[in-house]
Amino acid sequence: MDEERTLELIEYGVEALLLGAFTYLFAYQNYLLYRWHRGLPLPSKLPFLIIGAVVGLGFFLYKSREILKEVETRQPEVKPVKSGEKPLEGDVGSPEESDFSQWSD
Repeated sequence: MDEERTLELIEYGVEALLLGAFTYLFAYQNYLLYRWHRGLPLPSKLPFLIIGAVVGLGFFLYKSREILKEVETRQPEVKPVKSGEKPLEGDVGSPEESDFSQWSD
């Protein structure tokens, strides 16, 4: 992967952390607002932490899947052979040697 893709993955990771933290805070605050009453002990934060982690991880996987698909489908770079260099094994020779020479003018 090139540097641009790596930076995008880091950016999505930071966004996922922020989204997970905000989801946790939002869910816990709403639970306290609508279910908790004074005098009762505070509820456990663990379920809300799990919800935040799942949302953040889901976001990161969704965004990184797009980047990884793009990298997998990208064509490999073709490097031209410079004059005087010996082509690697498996490289195609001159156009006269190819099977398509019968169609050329």
